[in-house]
Amino acid sequence: MRYDLEYVLDSALDGVLIVASDHRLVLFNRACEELCDTSRQDVVDKAYWKLSDFHQSWEAISKKDGRITYGELGAKKERMMLTHKEGKRVWVETIYTPIFDKETGEIAYVMGVIKDITELKRIEDEKERLQKELGNIRRELESKYDFSAIEGTSSQILHALKLAAQVAPQNTTVMLVGESGTGKELLAKAIHYNSSRASRPFVALNCSAFPDTLFESELFGYEKGAFTGADKSKPGKIALALGGTLFLDEVTSMSAATQAKILRVIQEREYEPLGAVRSTLADIRIIAATNKDLAPLVREGSFREDLYYRLFVYPITLPPLRERIADLPALVESLLKKFHHEMGKRIQEISAEALEVLMGYHWPGNVRELQNVMERLVILSKEDRIEVPDLPRYLVDSAGAKPLSSGIPGERFDRSSLENSVHDFERNLILKALQKCGNNKTRAAHLLGLTRSTFRYKLSKISPDYFPAADRKAKSV
Repeated sequence: MRYDLEYVLDSALDGVLIVASDHRLVLFNRACEELCDTSRQDVVDKAYWKLSDFHQSWEAISKKDGRITYGELGAKKERMMLTHKEGKRVWVETIYTPIFDKETGEIAYVMGVIKDITELKRIEDEKERLQKELGNIRRELESKYDFSAIEGTSSQILHALKLAAQVAPQNTTVMLVGESGTGKELLAKAIHYNSSRASRPFVALNCSAFPDTLFESELFGYEKGAFTGADKSKPGKIALALGGTLFLDEVTSMSAATQAKILRVIQEREYEPLGAVRSTLADIRIIAATNKDLAPLVREGSFREDLYYRLFVYPITLPPLRERIADLPALVESLLKKFHHEMGKRIQEISAEALEVLMGYHWPGNVRELQNVMERLVILSKEDRIEVPDLPRYLVDSAGAKPLSSGIPGERFDRSSLENSVHDFERNLILKALQKCGNNKTRAAHLLGLTRSTFRYKLSKISPDYFPAADRKAKSV
């Protein structure tokens, strides 16, 4: 029987060794010899050290009542890297277990089982690396979509950011209203990454990008066999956003049937994938967006009134770029830094004249259009400074050509009167800041919450004498 047991243990893939309390090596199977490029005496010494460790634990427990309950002297594990007999290095985990003498009740042997965990260790290391990488990506996302990353100091954008910051920690449904290109999705991501759901997914769905026949399957998903060609189940955007945020862009494009179903998701927090027989919980936060005025659509009956009130719990309006044109210099500087980082092109600044052209344009595409223009300029520019000749022709031709509309039929603002008022206000503000800071432009810019380049641009428009003579000469050349 003894020889049969030794034969079985020699056939095992894991190493097995048994050391007696008198230092005898009772068993050392073939797998141990394969895994351990070490002498048997080293193995005995190692196991005997564990035996002594078990004895100390046993003595401490036995002093209490003289009996050891099951599990009090459980197995002990340790991991280490060994040199295989073929020279390669392997990670092993050894589990030491005490064996008691039936007659005396004392520890008579220690059994060690050695497992090759090299592949397991590789998987664990890869998992740790991916978790660190995921953490780094998450931190980058949080910093990228932090509210401070949204440029602008105008009262309209600051008000929108204040509202967004207040609602971010809540689970409230948010409606973002603004023209296309004003940054609604960017603000939605900032709300998500500053909420308690930041560690969960942010999933965006453009409601105008799919026909009615496909939109519901894209939103709710479907079960296998739900329709012809559905040979396997597919999760919808709601399932993908589980625990996180679902961003519904252009909600006015939803059909009446889809509006009714999304209303149920908001009210009941549940939905049914196509072909499903039971409802599924929708643990999501909804942020919606539109570039249209929903009130007339409700009156016309093309948008459900009950859904309107469900979505308009917390509306935030994002102003078009033409209504916060004072923010454009800061936006331009931020975009230059962004594209410099992404493309590695050293474009340091934009000239005051080129910036003036950009500020005179009406920007129907808003910040998105500005971003496209700046990306094009960075790609095409061969110098480290953007000048007027570098700008697209249509910008130069149309800058300042169109008066601003008040939105009231038949009424238009006097652009020159408005610009003069803004100019006088900024002039007084800047000169007072300079006076307070002893003509230190860096400190004055900081006092007004402006970047140095934006401050220098505004200063050059109101008082060129504040620039050094060398700068004025360079500009005149």
